[in-house]
Amino acid sequence: MVAQRHAPRPFIRAAAPGSFAEAYRDYAPRVARWAAHLGGLECDLEDVVQEVFLVVSKKWPTFRGDGNFTAWLFGITRKIAANQRRRLRWRRLWSGDHDLAGLRWDGLGADAELERHRVMALFHRALDRLPEKQRSVFVLYELEGMSTPAIAELTQRNLSTVKVQLTRARDHFIAAYQRLLRRDCDGESLGLSEIAQRVVVADGQSELRLGKKPS
Repeated sequence: MVAQRHAPRPFIRAAAPGSFAEAYRDYAPRVARWAAHLGGLECDLEDVVQEVFLVVSKKWPTFRGDGNFTAWLFGITRKIAANQRRRLRWRRLWSGDHDLAGLRWDGLGADAELERHRVMALFHRALDRLPEKQRSVFVLYELEGMSTPAIAELTQRNLSTVKVQLTRARDHFIAAYQRLLRRDCDGESLGLSEIAQRVVVADGQSELRLGKKPS
């Protein structure tokens, strides 16, 4: 399968909704997408979305209408998704982590669903090794397809800081991915483009931009 190329997604600063009901109607799908990318494979999207808008409803009277609503909402989503990941991580520590032994790399076959799951599990386990701030920048750039200026506005960070965090996130991600591949899969080292292509094939998503100069 050939991945499609897309231009970086711009950040569009929208006016704050007129009411909480409008906010939920207009932004719940976006929050669910953020949660899916930030929370990982085991994320309970329904729980995250409900918790996010519970916080929004409580804080709604204090939000300034001229503020950056999308950035405010993303910050709430990021924190709640991170909290859920931490809870799941502790649960795995107590129940015993499942390794990735037996992961096949010879293309999709009869057991395609199992293989797809294993490929995605490896990707998300490497992603879980990133520090929180690096993880959010990595996810927004690689999975959401946003430009670095758009990420800077959404996360309320300096553009140069975002670019540094993205570079470090990529370095940390590839190092973690290679360690998992060697430890659990007896695999040989892979380049960034090879990792990206395997994830694209497994997940059927647009092309990751691993290794490409940040835009």
